[in-house]
Amino acid sequence: MKSFLKRILTDEHIVDCYSMTKLFITRHGQTEWNREGKLQGWKDSPLTEKGIEQARALRERLGEEDLDVAYISPSGRTVKTAEMILDGRDVKTIEDERIKEINMGEWEGTRSDEIKNRFPKVYSDFWERPNHYEPISGESFYELKERISSFLEEVLEKHRGENVLIVSHGGASKIILSLFEGRDLKYLWEPPKLRGGCLSLVEVEEEEEESEIILFGDTSFREE
Repeated sequence: MKSFLKRILTDEHIVDCYSMTKLFITRHGQTEWNREGKLQGWKDSPLTEKGIEQARALRERLGEEDLDVAYISPSGRTVKTAEMILDGRDVKTIEDERIKEINMGEWEGTRSDEIKNRFPKVYSDFWERPNHYEPISGESFYELKERISSFLEEVLEKHRGENVLIVSHGGASKIILSLFEGRDLKYLWEPPKLRGGCLSLVEVEEEEEESEIILFGDTSFREE
């Protein structure tokens, strides 16, 4: 990740006083389709009661954090989660298409077991060999990674020294964290798992051009 950061943080706009940028990354709360075992991607379903409770727990957890800006996937489930997290707070919000979930094309809205039966090889690649996954329709993980990389470069350039909330999805958040880990795409789905309403925290130190993952999919702040 150091080379990735160096590309962002070593241009003519760097100021003499370095600072720490914090990225608070969360996945939306549980949805109806999550509970039913259906894939969502760019399609959507509402938060369940559990998902609402998860969003409320995030609001409590982040209540004392001094957030400067929030970037939100425009999907309904992420927008609702963000609204609950930021309820009563004066934080600038920006919807960004680049942090939407991976587009799963015709799979969206279908139960995972049905997809596995119909497309065993492709489904297996999706979860076990994402670097070899070739979608029947929708996006590859390489395409997802490309738009997430573009998003991160812009955010780290614009918000140096600020606290940034990112409300996104399971796959998209995994890609975000994999870029900071230097994790190869073929190992994308290996633990830690990102559960609904979990929280990850990445600190980026500009002076050293280095980053550290402080939290990865943390849920210790809520009662399950």
